[in-house]
Amino acid sequence: MLIPLLATLIMAGFVTTVGLLTEPAATHYGVPITSVAAQFTWFTGGVFLGGILAFFVFDYVAIRPVIVWSYLVTIILILWLHFAAPYSFLPVLLLLIGTLMAIVICGGVTVITQQWQGHRRQMIMVAQDAMFNGGGIVFSGAATWFVINEFGWSSVYLVVAALSGLVVLVSAISSFDPAVMPEEVESPDESTLAGNWNPGILLVGFSLLLFMMAKISIFVWAPQFIQQTFDVGPEAGGQFMANVFAAAFVGSLFGTWAASRIEVKYLLYCFVLVSMLAVLALTLASSLTLVLLLGYVYGISVSATYNSYVAFGLSFVRQPSHKNVVYLQLMSGLGSTLAPFVSSMIVAFASDIVVAMQFCFVTLVLVSLSLLVCHFWHRQGGQAAAVA
Repeated sequence: MLIPLLATLIMAGFVTTVGLLTEPAATHYGVPITSVAAQFTWFTGGVFLGGILAFFVFDYVAIRPVIVWSYLVTIILILWLHFAAPYSFLPVLLLLIGTLMAIVICGGVTVITQQWQGHRRQMIMVAQDAMFNGGGIVFSGAATWFVINEFGWSSVYLVVAALSGLVVLVSAISSFDPAVMPEEVESPDESTLAGNWNPGILLVGFSLLLFMMAKISIFVWAPQFIQQTFDVGPEAGGQFMANVFAAAFVGSLFGTWAASRIEVKYLLYCFVLVSMLAVLALTLASSLTLVLLLGYVYGISVSATYNSYVAFGLSFVRQPSHKNVVYLQLMSGLGSTLAPFVSSMIVAFASDIVVAMQFCFVTLVLVSLSLLVCHFWHRQGGQAAAVA
């Protein structure tokens, strides 16, 4: 159980600290902040690439060696990044680290499906969300402490490397023999129904792409926006991110409870609406205290949104297949990949970080409009029966 949970925590160590590390990294390398922020597109791009490769890797290589060697190489790359990497090597290192981490994440999901079923499987899946959000709290605080105490900008990644080493040890002593027997193969008629595609699920995927682009852009630019707007130190940005993930941790638990009682689409609509209003309020806030409070509101809005999107998208398909799930995963990954690059280009063009926040608000408006169309399509039945 530790392997998938720690893999999620390790991913949080990179994803949730981007906005806190861009300024010290820019100072370290002597380059503009926008240039450093754009470099993290290589990491998110690696995550996207790793998700694709994972669907093929585990067909030919056992889970244990993939996890062990992926994290051993990751540890070496992190040490290189921290102690000796020139700026020109940063894109390559981030790409490789993101790819390897994503492959292990997929391996962790495979472990879950092999070892648990039914409600226990769902519990571990939800625990991954909680672990990611909890990791956001821990790593935001750790990154802020390292920056304030003038450690190297990538010092927090050494903690990630240590956790990776722990997973290697756990993998070495764990049994990966499946405890759950594989499900029976579907009949040809059933497999034909399982691959249904329709405008509903395609539009949900596009909406998810936009939402993830706005979400990751907030992670990248909100700390810098707070420092620039209120002329405060990095501890304020760190506190904002800690508030976001503290609320997201609680929200992921609430979302699980709520999804068992109401249609998931209404939960999703609520999350997106709250996210849009929170970002708008951030751009207009005139008080640091209010901004920090808005961190809690925004955290709730992104707590269980991804899982809600997946459940809503699959409800457009009568018998969802792994291809439908992969499509939604890839759209989420693509949105995360585009976020640092697109938002950095916008900030560089406008020469003002507040424009990044406005870009996120406009993107969330488009997300809301796309979900409105999805709602009417879903209500009319589309081309597939809605799943209760």
